[in-house]
Amino acid sequence: MSKPSLHRRGFLRAAAGTAAGAAVAAGAGALAAPAAAHGHGRGGLIPRGRIGLQLYSVRDQIQQRGFTPVLTELAAIGYKHIEFAGYSSPAEPDMTVPKLRTLLDDLGLRAGGAHVGLNALLNADTREREFENAVALGMDYVGTASDFPGRTAAEIQAGADRFNESGEAARRHGLKIYQHNHTNEFGPVADRPGVRRHDLFLDSTDPRYVFLELDILWAFGASLRFRDELGEFDPLDYVNAAPGRYIAFHVKDGVRDPELTNQYRDVVFGRGELDFRRFFSGLRAPGLPLYLWEQDRGPQEPQGSIWAAEASYDAMAALRGRDC
Repeated sequence: MSKPSLHRRGFLRAAAGTAAGAAVAAGAGALAAPAAAHGHGRGGLIPRGRIGLQLYSVRDQIQQRGFTPVLTELAAIGYKHIEFAGYSSPAEPDMTVPKLRTLLDDLGLRAGGAHVGLNALLNADTREREFENAVALGMDYVGTASDFPGRTAAEIQAGADRFNESGEAARRHGLKIYQHNHTNEFGPVADRPGVRRHDLFLDSTDPRYVFLELDILWAFGASLRFRDELGEFDPLDYVNAAPGRYIAFHVKDGVRDPELTNQYRDVVFGRGELDFRRFFSGLRAPGLPLYLWEQDRGPQEPQGSIWAAEASYDAMAALRGRDC
């Protein structure tokens, strides 16, 4: 399979009935200012070649049409990295992990990681299969979007021990494991008032084996959700305190909605309220994480989840300055 033509992006825009860049500009908040004055000297606020997405954002298209057409369109948009949320689709019942790898290679995409179930990642009788799949797909990391186990200090420590054990096993495959947060992880430890569950988990896991993927929006939501019990915090401080442990960001935008558990309703990137310029420019020693777009509500966008993917890519690429 040849790599997709650049003309594909024009086709996608026409199919969506609008220019994604214009749509983003119309709704942009914190991203409205020029990008040229910011950055780490690496081509803007997002390093070159590090933009990807979590496939959960386009899950409706994966289910309805299959991996082949959807990944082809995502590659044409410009995405370089794919984070999986499963390896099967009813639209392509004969798809296998080896075939997925061939598809990625043909399209010039890389598998940046995968979200698998908590027990699948941590149980000795299931994790080997997950590690084998990750290696076959060319991943360096495999993780979970499940909350880590435990509410009390002892339970969280026991859960951290399981992560450490699985991380050590993953290392034998040349892999690292990671955990992706929602808001729950930043709540209080049941029997240690004033202590965040996330802080105890972070302190109890081995930095050689266990890594983190920061969902930026949900971290800001957690700061608001638990402020009466624990006070507010800046998610940027967590990354700057342990930059080597954050191997990826979920670059998710949102608008405030206190009625929701996560405190924000996620929207197309660039059309929400978060100041991503401040966040990315404030990274003191970020290493080279992946910047993965995700929108849980992607399939609910009136223009469709592929349109949301392209609009979000354009807004993220604008943060790369002239290297776009």
